[in-house]
Amino acid sequence: MPDPLHTELGAAKAWIVDKALPFWSRTGFDRNIELFVERVDFSAQPIDVPQRLMVQSRQIYVFSHATQLGWFDGRELVDTALRSVLKKYATGQPRAPMAFSVDRRGNLVETFADTYSYAFLLLALSFVRKLGDCGAADAAAAEMIALLRSDLAHPCGLGFLDRLPRRDAYSRQNPQMHLLEAALEAASAFDNAEARRICDQIVALFESKMFSRQHRALAELYDDNWQIADLPRASFEPGHHFEWIWLLDRFSRATGRATEALIGELSQRAYAEGIGGSGAIVESIAIEGTARVESRRCWATCEALKAVASDFEFGRDRALSKSRAAALLRALRVCFLSGPFDGGWIDRIDGDGRPMLDYVPASTLYHVFVAIAEADRVFGGAD
Repeated sequence: MPDPLHTELGAAKAWIVDKALPFWSRTGFDRNIELFVERVDFSAQPIDVPQRLMVQSRQIYVFSHATQLGWFDGRELVDTALRSVLKKYATGQPRAPMAFSVDRRGNLVETFADTYSYAFLLLALSFVRKLGDCGAADAAAAEMIALLRSDLAHPCGLGFLDRLPRRDAYSRQNPQMHLLEAALEAASAFDNAEARRICDQIVALFESKMFSRQHRALAELYDDNWQIADLPRASFEPGHHFEWIWLLDRFSRATGRATEALIGELSQRAYAEGIGGSGAIVESIAIEGTARVESRRCWATCEALKAVASDFEFGRDRALSKSRAAALLRALRVCFLSGPFDGGWIDRIDGDGRPMLDYVPASTLYHVFVAIAEADRVFGGAD
């Protein structure tokens, strides 16, 4: 009898290599302005909306990494896109050197400094550097790291602001998480000591403030002292628990610091409460009480797949990890990756499995690619 894990993994890898990467490098890249499209409709036609720096950076990262893996020849695409991004998103403002978004003609739209976007630009630059670009990538990465360590550093001395000018009084976990991901790669790619300090600082913030051991939950919003904002109404997203499991393992490997206890606590509610219908991951769960948002997003199921791959790699119940990986790959295929066209996806479904969006956001390719790449790296040769 065929092994369910290897059957599902083979199908997922074939889908990303033969369908997704070709589509998003062709239809998903506008050669007129040399930028990736932000989203397409269900007939695979680009939609005219502002194009975020975050999406451009994610796509550059994906095609850089895919090129390294030998899954796609993306060197020309990556070079063209990066040169265009560094030119078109440049604002000339020292405190916000790269815009949040431009329009489909390449004109600046929103120009605030956004930590989430800068984290993905740093991630992209790190993988471009691994392809051998030692010029533009080095200079741009150094600029990003310096800005993060200065203007975007949180005034309380812990973590980072999510943007400048600030949009509200909240502090947010999501930019910290993706900045950790980017800084881990930048520390390696550029041998950058400041990037290593960013990693240490974010993990220290996670341990001391962001993760509530009392509730075994990671909130999304905090006040300026990193206390959970409006705790009675606060929720956690299981997908982010899974993402932190993967990141803390990577941090441990890079630094030698033990993270197993934190990972164990993160895992408890994520696995016990986070798996919804068809095996996909639910959107959010009340930190206190029983309220749940039963809709499901493709990205969260991808992050769960990364977490179980990490569980297997680090020796946490390998038999269970393989079973979970097969189930999550099936959930991705059945719930999200089977439409609406070859190389596209249904990004969000309700509790009954019905699509909740009428378009395909390009930003999701990053989640799907990393999940399949990690599953292939870890399980591809596993017995």
